Parts: sequence; C-alpha cells; structure tokens
Amino acid sequence: MSVRTGSLIKGILACLLLLTFVFVLHAADDTRFTLKDGIIEDSELGLQWVPATDRTMNHYDAEGYVQALSLAGGGWRLPTRAELKSLYDKYKPGGVDRKFNVSGCWVWASELDGSSSAWYFYFGNGRELSHECHYPYFRVLAVRSRR
Repeated sequence: MSVRTGSLIKGILACLLLLTFVFVLHAADDTRFTLKDGIIEDSELGLQWVPATDRTMNHYDAEGYVQALSLAGGGWRLPTRAELKSLYDKYKPGGVDRKFNVSGCWVWASELDGSSSAWYFYFGNGRELSHECHYPYFRVLAVRSRR
C-alpha cells in the first residue's frame, strides 16, 4: 500500500469516526424531550411543558391561559426567558424540537419590561426581545417543575 493510499484511508476513517460522534450526540439530544399524555418531559432541566396551541394571544391572555390550565393537576406558568432560551437549537428546523409546536415562532416569557411591555423569545433566530403586552400575535408555552 502506498503512503498516499494509507493517508487517504486514515482520513476517511477519521471522518467516519467524527460523523459517528456527531450522530451519537444528536441521538442523545433527541432523548431530552419526551411527549406523553399532552406533557413534554424535559430530562435536562427537570421541567414539564405543555405544547403551544395553534392560537396566538397577548401577554395578559397568555398569563390567564397558563394559570387556568388544569392539565395533569395544574400549577402551570409562563416560562422565563432563560427557560425558553434553553429550548433553542439553531440546528433544528424552526429552532426548537417540533414537540413544542412553536417552530420559528415568537413565544411570550414571564418577565415584564416596564409597565406595559413583556419579553418574548423568537425561535426563528434565538433572540430575546420585548413588545407591548397587548400585542396579540405570540404563541404560549406553559411550564412547571416536575411533580
């Protein structure tokens, strides 16, 4: 075997090893979120999530929606910006696992930005911004600590 052929084979094996490593990491990432009985279990943060409905709403309605949500015993709230940011994955289509039903959308966070604005997270590019609370076009995720 020539030196050139040996180098080529080593290069191909190195690429295969790297691809295997990336595949294993990606497969492990896919096990972070499991959906059962309408609730997403987050094994990394120990949180439970309710996927977004297809309905958009303003921040005031979003707060009322999560507080009134009685799924699996209630206790739901709006997520923090940090919790939303933890879901963002720039390598996934729409920036988030499809189980959340918010692909590429804006989602309200719990934190206010002054007296009439609230923060939201944009899964299209992973940015945190604020908007007036009465703006009715953002999605809503409900979250709670695991019971």
